[in-house]
Amino acid sequence: MIVSFMMVSKLLDVSGAFSRLSIWIISKEDEWKILTLLLLISELSAALLMNDTALFFMVPLVITLSRISGRRLQDLAILVTIAVNVGSALTPFGNPQNIIIWSHYHVMIAEFVIEMTPFFLLSTGLLLLFATFTTPMNLRKVKIPMIKLNLRLTILALILLFLNVVSAQVGLYWIGLAITVVASAVLKKELLFKIDIPLLAIFCFLFMDFGQISHLMEIWRVIPSLTGFNALIVSALLSQLISNVPATITLLNHIPDWRALAIGVNLGGTGLITGSMANVITLRLAGIDLKKFHEISIPYFIGSLACFLSLSYLLIYP
Repeated sequence: MIVSFMMVSKLLDVSGAFSRLSIWIISKEDEWKILTLLLLISELSAALLMNDTALFFMVPLVITLSRISGRRLQDLAILVTIAVNVGSALTPFGNPQNIIIWSHYHVMIAEFVIEMTPFFLLSTGLLLLFATFTTPMNLRKVKIPMIKLNLRLTILALILLFLNVVSAQVGLYWIGLAITVVASAVLKKELLFKIDIPLLAIFCFLFMDFGQISHLMEIWRVIPSLTGFNALIVSALLSQLISNVPATITLLNHIPDWRALAIGVNLGGTGLITGSMANVITLRLAGIDLKKFHEISIPYFIGSLACFLSLSYLLIYP
């Protein structure tokens, strides 16, 4: 599935779609609108397409925006990653941990979205406020180049994107992969040699390593039943250590309130690089320094954690 989305992303890049979209964004005079637009698009795409999928398109868009504008926009790529983690929390299919929680607790889709909406709205507000003080983009007076759009490749890429999302949702991701490989080989065979093998290796390593850790912690039976404040802080901090998906698996049978678990592990996806696989994708795609990433992600995580712990302590939410 990851290979499929990588190839679709490359097709959109080659077609000029990212460049044309970047030019449209730059043409907006108000930088606050540009920033808000990018973050909201990132959140909504993650809610609908899953967080990792959204990043394979949003990070290359930021890279293209950086290239066209002549500005280094690393801060923006980091904020987009946080936005993807926040947006994916809204729906039960927005990220792997939500799918696990949705299935285990037998939550209705409408109930899940309604209960996670306060988390989504408050986290979005905190992110926009945080972004205002951390991301000077300096996009004014940028000379906008003329870039031609290959409409045929763009339409093909969008069709393949839809096909891969649908096939992944029904558990037949290999069908989307096969069709994507064949279509790319016919139209742009050089794309087959541009797959980021190191990134795939990192994913395989992390899944294997975290899977073993999760298994060991699952048989560790001394974890007490956690509720409210305690459930929130344990799930958020454990996600920082072993990533939010294995943290979810570990805590499923120890937290009776699915909302506290969902809020904790989704919040835990921000902060340290280990919090979410989405963070690893951004580091690899955008080539961001680890220290730079944490200079933005950790303060946001601490601020958000303090906010939601306060709400939980006061019995307001969840």
